[in-house]
Amino acid sequence: MKKYFLLIVALTLPVIAMLAQDIEKGKKIPSTYDRSSITVFYMKFPGENHATEVEAKFDKVTFTDKYYNNNLNSLVFQAPFSRADLSVKAEKAIEAYLLQQGVSKAIVNKWYNRKDDGSMDLDLIFDRGMFNATDAAYIKAQATKLGDNILKDYGNRLIEKSYILVLDYQNIQSMKEAKIEKMKGWKATVHGYLFKVKYDEEVQNALYDCWIYPEDSPEVRNEKIKKYEALQIPITFVTKTTVYVQASLPTEDTQLGKIIKQKTEDQLLQELVQKGYDESLYYLEMNNEEFMVKTTIHQVRPIRAKIGMKEGLKCDHRYFAYEYVYNETTNSVEPRFRGVIRATSKIVDNRQVARGDMPTSQFYQTAGSKLREGYLLRQQNDLGGELLVGYEAGEVGGVYGRIDFRMGRYVGIRALFVYGEGGIQVKDYNLYGISTYNGIAFMHYGAGLAKGFMLTRNLELRPYVGLGQEQANHSDFDNGTLKVLYLKAGANLALNLKHNVQLMGGIGSYSFIGNAENDNGDTGDKWDEVFPDRKGTATMFGIKFMF
Repeated sequence: MKKYFLLIVALTLPVIAMLAQDIEKGKKIPSTYDRSSITVFYMKFPGENHATEVEAKFDKVTFTDKYYNNNLNSLVFQAPFSRADLSVKAEKAIEAYLLQQGVSKAIVNKWYNRKDDGSMDLDLIFDRGMFNATDAAYIKAQATKLGDNILKDYGNRLIEKSYILVLDYQNIQSMKEAKIEKMKGWKATVHGYLFKVKYDEEVQNALYDCWIYPEDSPEVRNEKIKKYEALQIPITFVTKTTVYVQASLPTEDTQLGKIIKQKTEDQLLQELVQKGYDESLYYLEMNNEEFMVKTTIHQVRPIRAKIGMKEGLKCDHRYFAYEYVYNETTNSVEPRFRGVIRATSKIVDNRQVARGDMPTSQFYQTAGSKLREGYLLRQQNDLGGELLVGYEAGEVGGVYGRIDFRMGRYVGIRALFVYGEGGIQVKDYNLYGISTYNGIAFMHYGAGLAKGFMLTRNLELRPYVGLGQEQANHSDFDNGTLKVLYLKAGANLALNLKHNVQLMGGIGSYSFIGNAENDNGDTGDKWDEVFPDRKGTATMFGIKFMF
């Protein structure tokens, strides 16, 4: 056991060192947040597998409330390059096409409600400025003579946060085409190209020079229209993301498929297209500062903040909490990391203009020290994955690994996980109590559901239940590998070493079901008859990394 423990430590120490650096990236954190706007396109490659079907579904995508919707009349354009031409950089080709088609100018036109006669107004900008305002901004504005006009005028600053997201659905396959048996649905690779409209002070001044006033003569109007037509509004490439999405179900003729509500292939394709958009944005939000929501803790016990559907908040979305502390060395106030919170399912519908009484959503803490009202919260999306490396001690045991995936943002239940596990053990057995076999190799693997409960800020209890299979191999077995199904139930206790590294301990019980099978089928013998006493409780210890 000691050698296994030393191996685990040797493998995990470099990972701990790497993960320990991520909080340091939060040294420079903007304390304010303004809504960005996004114009979304599906880039179609004519002739590719299922491209036409995806195009038909793209019009039905539900776009998030987190961003102002700047979509234009058409959501689809034909790819301006061929995948076969490896010399072409996709982002460059897309950028050139968007500029050629005047997409950036069309976005600015939408902001200013530009009409066919060249006239513009500020109605949409004022509306969005008001909608963007927080309770704090509203209360502060009411203390001035200008009142709401301050908030309305702020809308002009939102134009510079205009983005363009181009989605490319590649390698679209049905489960049948992918030769995945007993499953129905679709899978695809989705590339997301993010661009930003470069609307700086220079561009804004040039646009205002083209502003048509009621008193302008026809000659002046025509001159301004020509000047506006010649106006160039550039865009810049920001980043690219790639996600792998799947929308599938077990078929009706499987045991699981009989108890799950079935969907048509058409419905599953719509889900796939929706997931391509949702997941691309989720991953883009990990690294784009302007997409990360910032707010403050409004109250504690329970933790509440004035964000919700308006900010695209979903169950188990992760936020880091920071306290501003004075640094005597630099003579400045700096944010210090204080903890991690996640959204519960109690998410408020706050899609309204602030009037000083905005409702709050509820959160729960998963790491860190005691949090206080007023601490800065910063959105910090994660992949929702957790990797456990450890050792199980018991009649069933050995080197053990498990990976958990957080399901909260998909199903709306906080701290709900699906997991997959596996273990390897080499052990001597007196088979049937008759013949001794040295060095039998046991391998087990399974999957299940787990639910986390925070006992304290840094201590989590996670009960679980799952189903798996164990196999036994030995060179002297006459009829090949022996195998059997097992049920496993137990609970793990996790202590935070850092917000994303935990020391783990747990206990689980293996119950083997059915008879042992070999290459010839059912042996007619129970697993613990073939391998005497192989069942029961196993204790586990290890270390877990969350990402």
